[in-house]
Amino acid sequence: MTACYRAFLFIIMNLDYVKNQRGLSFIEKGMKVENTYLNKTGVVKSGNSSGNLDILFDGEKKAQNCHPTWAMKYFDNNGNVIAEYGQ
Repeated sequence: MTACYRAFLFIIMNLDYVKNQRGLSFIEKGMKVENTYLNKTGVVKSGNSSGNLDILFDGEKKAQNCHPTWAMKYFDNNGNVIAEYGQ
């Protein structure tokens, strides 16, 4: 793997890339979320190469690829909804 390709992967998979590309500056690693379609809660682990979020849902061992503005709720540290996107 070339250094250029490694740099490209780092940029694409970085959470900041997702925040900037999707206009979602409030998203943070470890933030509590709910996927309302799946009816599951979890936390943001990272951004991914799809420009989406890797979410580790409660009780699961592997993070799942989730579109950040499709059927998602985002919560602050006090459990208040700070953003909500429908299906």
